[in-house]
Amino acid sequence: MRKRTPRKSKNSLTRNNYLLAKPTYFGDKNIPMSIELVQYDNMRVAVKNIQLQAAIAEQLDKTKVNWVKITGISDAISVNRICKELGLHSFDVKDLLADQQVVKAVGYDNVSFILMSAFYQDKAVADIDDMQVAFILGKNFVVSFQEASVPVFEEVKKNIEENNVLIRQKGADFLLYILLNAVNTFNITTVMDIEDRLAEIEDQLIIGRDSIDILQLLHACRVDYMHIKRSTISLREEFANLLHNTNKLIKEENLVYYNDFDDRMRTTLGDLASFYESLTSLLDLYYNNNNLKMNEIIKRLTIVSTIFIPLTFMVGVWGMNFRLMPETDWKYGYLVAWVVLIAIAVFSYLWIRKQKWF
Repeated sequence: MRKRTPRKSKNSLTRNNYLLAKPTYFGDKNIPMSIELVQYDNMRVAVKNIQLQAAIAEQLDKTKVNWVKITGISDAISVNRICKELGLHSFDVKDLLADQQVVKAVGYDNVSFILMSAFYQDKAVADIDDMQVAFILGKNFVVSFQEASVPVFEEVKKNIEENNVLIRQKGADFLLYILLNAVNTFNITTVMDIEDRLAEIEDQLIIGRDSIDILQLLHACRVDYMHIKRSTISLREEFANLLHNTNKLIKEENLVYYNDFDDRMRTTLGDLASFYESLTSLLDLYYNNNNLKMNEIIKRLTIVSTIFIPLTFMVGVWGMNFRLMPETDWKYGYLVAWVVLIAIAVFSYLWIRKQKWF
């Protein structure tokens, strides 16, 4: 699992972003920025790449639904220009470029802005990582930002091309619901991946394998759980601002889908609660295993002590070197002493076995 210390130090630097004259990217995913435009209606779909310098508003077709899919936000100048062009506040841009898992949903006169976190398993390091994901909803367009090149929206693009779930018969507000649902599904999949990892850890603990590595894995899973839960709770609280629909960008007939997404977030929190119970149980099992092993060690030491205490006593008595000790001058004293010591040891061993101490 990846260490969390660098993220904490990075967060302390990110706060200074709000004091800078121009937005600056503080994340760690410096991938090239690319812009893909998906335009569709009931009849056809068109997909094309557009240049970073191009004005987004000029690329939109008012007769179609426009999805501007932006991958990579390390180019802070381009991100700032696009957001300003669409009517966002500078604080929204700085929150997007920050690396603090900021979650927000705000509505302006002509657009709505949603910022959230998506969690995924980084297969390169077998670790759970997170990225910034943002959406700008307009009258006939949705602009999506994602910090990393993770295929979180590939299924959505496929559904648009194949006209699944009647997506091409609805507007941009329904597209935003589908995109939000894709991110939530991605997070749930990540939670399931962590649960699979916990199942493997549980198998190791049951067969008696427990080590510092397992404890570190459990601690890392706990940190991931806290991040995902905090992000989901914050999004659900902020989501109410979107449901108010003050700018009327969400059609009345599509509000039911957004209420459904709110229910899905509630279900996700329920899954996270179950995940936390499993994590707590595994931590208890880990510590119980350690306690059992310690008890076994103490029991063995106690058995050894029980056997050797009377022997130590006898040797101590015979080692006092008093003159009037008949057995020290006896011809067979040494041999008898060994017989007595062995007899005491055998008797102690048999008595302990009878008591079923081991």
